[in-house]
Amino acid sequence: MECRADTTVAVALWENGIRHLSHSHKYGNHRGLTCARGHCTACLMRVDGIPNVRTCELPIQDGMKIEKQDAGAFYAPPMQKMLSIGGRLFPVGFYYKWFTKPVPVSRLFLDTIRPLTGVGRLPEKTHLPELPAAPEGDDPGTAPATDLGRIDTLIIGAGPAGLEQALEASGQLLVVDDHAQPGGQRYLTLKELNGPDGPNLDRFPVLAAAWRKLDPLVQRFQAERGTDFRGGAKAIAGYAPSGILLKDQNTLLTATFGRLVWSAGALDTLGLFPGNDTPGLIGPRALYRLLTRDGMDVQNKRVLLVGSGLDLWLSAAVLAHRGAVVSLVVTGSGWQSEVSAAVDLGWQLTTGLQLAEVKPLGHNRIEAVFTPGRTSPGPADSQLRLQADFAVICQRGKPTYDIPYQLGADMVNQPARGGFTSPEPEVELSGGSTIAFHGEAAGLLPVDMATLSPTSEIP
Repeated sequence: MECRADTTVAVALWENGIRHLSHSHKYGNHRGLTCARGHCTACLMRVDGIPNVRTCELPIQDGMKIEKQDAGAFYAPPMQKMLSIGGRLFPVGFYYKWFTKPVPVSRLFLDTIRPLTGVGRLPEKTHLPELPAAPEGDDPGTAPATDLGRIDTLIIGAGPAGLEQALEASGQLLVVDDHAQPGGQRYLTLKELNGPDGPNLDRFPVLAAAWRKLDPLVQRFQAERGTDFRGGAKAIAGYAPSGILLKDQNTLLTATFGRLVWSAGALDTLGLFPGNDTPGLIGPRALYRLLTRDGMDVQNKRVLLVGSGLDLWLSAAVLAHRGAVVSLVVTGSGWQSEVSAAVDLGWQLTTGLQLAEVKPLGHNRIEAVFTPGRTSPGPADSQLRLQADFAVICQRGKPTYDIPYQLGADMVNQPARGGFTSPEPEVELSGGSTIAFHGEAAGLLPVDMATLSPTSEIP
């Protein structure tokens, strides 16, 4: 197939009408592009004979051979159907590794069930690079060149919360973000809308205020501390008491810190409803990456946006700017100014409903079923069905918490803050190092909405 250059494998497939990239290991349900940041397994495919490749981050290259992971043994499809039908008979938390004794039974069980997963086939070839010979005289005990040493203040996440902390930091500083430039997950999208070819952001006061708050912060950071920024890098593990493992492109880096500022933001959440794993459903953070990083083509696509908050309006504005036909279902409170702008622009807009189910329509379209919300005057059994090429579910994100937990911080599930967060804003670790939590990683909303728009909310 023909693909655009300078994009990822997953987006190239999406634009060629291929949404089904993988499948659920247990039930065989279709899975597709979801997070667009290498944090889930929905886009795992076999690339040039290598299994389990995250295609959402893999740049497209001419001549690649892309395959769906094999379905395993010949009995896998009917067995998956049986599991899907009889799944309710299994207790919650059922795990196949319970079958560990006796050993012959365990081996027989594993040999039988592994082919059901479809990920057990080994690579066709190793693709291991040829390692250069070590120069003579090198001390094998010498520390690796990738060790960054001790850093006074290490900041993970260069969104507004991380940049504010960076500008106040003293001593040696390192700011790490998986985006190529500072500003966070929404910065490039806001920048595009504020550009000379963008729409008039004055008609969206909340978006305009967010830009006026974020852009000066980015400009000041680049002028004062820009040399302390490492873009395109990820924090992938923490080691107590103060060790961090980073990945910069294909290089692993190690560092220790005196103070870790955890401002890594939040992950998209799609909510709990039938069909929430249907290919064609993404969150706003994934959308921003797919548009600004990968250049995904949405011209004339019908896109359904469901939810509320800043991300709903930012997603709608950038999609409309890129030529998509947008329909909004505002499930929470909204701002009167933004609603008025949507009406003026001719966007289809509905309020007072809640998302009940999503169903696939063929390979490249979806149908979302809505029912009246608690405050809606409509009949309780009424339904609204909306069809679209894909949908963006905009709701509060889930704070990232894995590395602070690995370092020994107590993380508590706080639903009011979106998920697992620290009950304390700053935690002292063994050895005297500390972790400070800021921004969405601390369970805070992306911006202080009360300061952004003087207009009243609507139910």
